[in-house]
Formats: sequence, C-alpha cells, structure tokens
Amino acid sequence: MTREQLVQDVYTCASCGFCRFGCPVYDVVGFERVTVRGRMLIFKKILEGRMEYTDGVTDSIYMCAGCGNCTVECPTGIDFVEMARTLREDLVRRGQLPESQRPIRGTLVLKSNPFGEPLEERGAWVPPQYQEPKKSANLYFAGCTASYSLNRVAKSILKILEDIGYDFTILGSRERCCGNPLFRMGEREAAREMMDENCERFDELGVEHIFTSCAGCLTTFTHDYPQKYRVRHVTQLLDELVKEGRLQFDKELNEKLIYFDGCDIGRHCGIYEEPRRVLRAIPGVELIEFDYNREEAMCCGGPLMSSYPNVATHIASMRMREAEEKGAGMVVTACPACFINLKGGAKEAGVKASIQDIALLLPRLVKKEKGPS
Repeated sequence: MTREQLVQDVYTCASCGFCRFGCPVYDVVGFERVTVRGRMLIFKKILEGRMEYTDGVTDSIYMCAGCGNCTVECPTGIDFVEMARTLREDLVRRGQLPESQRPIRGTLVLKSNPFGEPLEERGAWVPPQYQEPKKSANLYFAGCTASYSLNRVAKSILKILEDIGYDFTILGSRERCCGNPLFRMGEREAAREMMDENCERFDELGVEHIFTSCAGCLTTFTHDYPQKYRVRHVTQLLDELVKEGRLQFDKELNEKLIYFDGCDIGRHCGIYEEPRRVLRAIPGVELIEFDYNREEAMCCGGPLMSSYPNVATHIASMRMREAEEKGAGMVVTACPACFINLKGGAKEAGVKASIQDIALLLPRLVKKEKGPS
C-alpha cells in the first residue's frame, strides 16, 4: 500500500464502529484505540501534525492479529491488514519497532525461526530416506512450527503421502522460515532475504508445486513470494486426492467435529470447503459449525502468541467455550498456530473438547493402498 492510499483510507473511514464487531483484540482489551476506528482517529491526528508516534500508538498498531475481520465488516472496504503492514514498515524505517517485537525479530534474523532453535536441527524430524533433498516438482514445506514444536503434523503428512505413493521432496534442515513473522512486523528487507534463500533452494530442486501445512506460510507464499510456483495448502492437495479416489478412509470416526476456520487459510487465502470435504469423507463424522464461520469466522488470536500471550490465550478461550456450547467433541483446525493457541484457550476455559490439526487426525483412518505417483 502506498502512502497516498494510506492517507486516502484514513480520510475514507466513516467512524461507524462496525469494525469493533469481530475484532478479537477489542473483545478482550475493550479500548477504542485497538479498533480500526480508534486507530484511524489517531492516524488522522498524526497526519495533521496534532500527535506524534508515542509508545502507546505504536503498541496499538502491533496489537492487531491481522485477522481481517474488520475488512469484512467495513462498509467502505478499508483493508486494515495491508494498512497495518504499511504503517509497521514505516515504524521500522523510523527505528521505532516496539519492545514487544524486538526479541522475536532478533531470533528470526539470527536463527531463521521464531523459536531460537539451531538451524541444523530443523530437519531432525525428517526420516533418513528424505535427509538429502531429491529433485521433484512437488515440495512439502513444513514451516517453523511443524519443524520444531509440532513435528507430529509434518510426520503425519509424510505418512499419508507415503501410504498413497505420492512423489515429493522435503528441504529438511535446508528449509528456512518463509519470512511471515517479519513481513507481519514490517521488517520487509529481512523477510525478503529469507524468501530469496528459500526460492534459491526451490529452483535447485526443480520445484513447481509447493504445498504446506502451515497457514501462515501459505499466506506468505501466496501474497509475497514470486508467483512462479503453484502454492496450495495441504488440505487442498488432500481434497484433490480424495476426489481422485487415491485417498480413502477405511475406518470410522464416530465423533461430532467442529471445524475452525483459521484467518490465514480462510480470509487471507479463501480456503473454506476443501478441509470440510476431507472431514466429511471420513465415515461416521458429524460436522457442525461455529455461529460465525468461513469469511466471517472469529480469530483465535494466534498471531499474538509471541508478543501478547495473555490476550491470545483469552481470545482462544472464547472460541473453545463456543465449541463446547455447540456440543463438539473435537475441534479441528488446519493451522498449527491455531492448534497450539486453541489448546491454551481450552486449558484457560476448562473445556474438555479435544483439539486436532487435520493432519494429525487422518493417518490412522487412511486406507493404505499404494498407487502411481
């Protein structure tokens, strides 16, 4: 977004307050300054020279989950997610990155992952036969969360694809963060360095199709990377394989499931029906819905876990309470970050419903029948 577009949006805002509905941070914090309307009033004063960028102002810019629900509600169509990125890039140029962001920024630049784990251990989860990346048109990009803190997701996807004989390659320890957290915080140059490093490896292996289980990686590949790769979420691939009859389920799951639309896979990438079709293909499943779902789904607060953990967990607890009220025995998501944050929310709310990433749910149900790659 250019500065001219940003200024236009500031003066386009009608101050109607519709943005408050569905804003996960406002639901918890309750202050007008964390809504789009409140921020617009602040930016107008800054543009007119009546206010400076104070710590409180910069904090309000970063205390945004980037879920995009405000854009769905806005009658004038203001895209605050893109606007926030532009403002954050401006703050980075000014040297005003908030203290809440600096630790993770340093960790990402130094270690190429948000957890501060050694680079050489990124591929520790990868089976021996995949340790040396082979040339293939199909690449599974695990992402930071599945590589370090939730590698059960990555292992599950490998098992599913191996069981049906799908041809693919993995980068393992040669994989780097896609740059998503840096793009979000306005550190575009550092993010682009990671992007260039990954693209170099993609091209070395002849990759044409990238599929990932990380919704944040999906958003970054879709919106920030060169558009020469076919990018899909793993649920889109699984949905395609189900349609072709290559992925079948021969065990029942007699459970009432509720699918959680993560913001990255949903509003930012428009993937709603594919994961639902995969879940409905499982014998015995009853799939129910949150009151607000698909484009209008409420955020779990996941993007705020590193900088505002208490806010993130409380937002997730509200989602889990609704799931319990709906009678769901299991909440299923297709985003590892949502999975982790919803677990924290369930604990805070005392909700007993289990939480599963769709990749963790499927392997024990898949019919093991090798097919052509």
